Amino acid sequence: MSRLHYCYNGRSVTDQVILYQDTRDSKDYLPVQIYYDDYKDHWFAQIEDYMDRQEFESDFDYKLACAVNSFREGKAKKLQQEKGYSAIGAFNGLFYQILSNWKSNIKTSSFRLKKRPAVQCPVCGRNVGRIDEKHLQHYKSPRDFPKYVVFEGQIFECATQPKVYLTCWGDKTNAKLRALQSGDTKSFAIDKRRVRWPWKLPDGAKGVLCPFTKKIVPQINDDHIRSLPNEYSRYAAPLTWEQFNESHPTAHIQSEIFDLHHLVGQDEGSCVGDHIAEDCRLGESAEAMDFNSIMEGKASPAYEYVFYIIDQNVDDSTDRGILKLASAGYSVDDIAESLSMTKKDIRTRIRAVKENKEFENLLRE
Repeated sequence: MSRLHYCYNGRSVTDQVILYQDTRDSKDYLPVQIYYDDYKDHWFAQIEDYMDRQEFESDFDYKLACAVNSFREGKAKKLQQEKGYSAIGAFNGLFYQILSNWKSNIKTSSFRLKKRPAVQCPVCGRNVGRIDEKHLQHYKSPRDFPKYVVFEGQIFECATQPKVYLTCWGDKTNAKLRALQSGDTKSFAIDKRRVRWPWKLPDGAKGVLCPFTKKIVPQINDDHIRSLPNEYSRYAAPLTWEQFNESHPTAHIQSEIFDLHHLVGQDEGSCVGDHIAEDCRLGESAEAMDFNSIMEGKASPAYEYVFYIIDQNVDDSTDRGILKLASAGYSVDDIAESLSMTKKDIRTRIRAVKENKEFENLLRE
């Protein structure tokens, strides 16, 4: 591994970046790339649960190229003053900040997906966050494009926006293309290289290659995809919302995971836990108890120990009654109606008792 802040040629990373900005020679960019290649394993280990290695490598290299091109000496001095970096570590500080934000965004996005898992459209089979009228047009999006495209006999990774560099996998062969498309990149890693952006528009500006039409366009976005023939731009025939509801009346159009305390209902006066059936919360061997028996302190064998713990640890008689009813499977709605109390008061009292962790652990036992 290279010395901290220094490339293999003995020049600091910051100085090497400034040199490359002056010369724009790929030979001057290579030491920077090699320096950060040594740290890829460290960063990948932190997000390997959220993306595969190939996607990580591509995004990492792209962010490095963007950082190199956007770095300015004035910005370096400002970072030195704000963060206390040395002159040689200015670029490292900037790129570390970029990578940290990237990691945070990836994890935040993953947690969002865990809360709102994708649902499968019964028409096109695609997994989406929500099935709505827009989705029912069944247009593809840029993320659905193939990962590789062949141009002038060579295999390139697809891109939707012009960049500084592009990844090339060498001369095209059917075997190599099939392997890359199936995820086998190790077999042809020796052919992988970074090249200057190869695609230009007639006016000389950078463009991207459409993998379907093989034409060079300014960028690939939703508008470009919709302009393609239906065989390229759609998953399935478009549907109206009325047609979808008629054809798939029981389809699951969105999913979301809530905890038991999430408020629901028109007046948000009850929570998810209140709507769980009583027999779902009681064990199969438990015996249901009526309200009068519970309030009189009579306990069946299934609840005898729980009621004893409540009596020994809770002083307020109302709190004891609430906890016994809840332990016997009564919902907040049932308890509020039985005791002529508000649901808010019931939940507040239960929450206050739960703050005593020692008591809560006794109940669980």
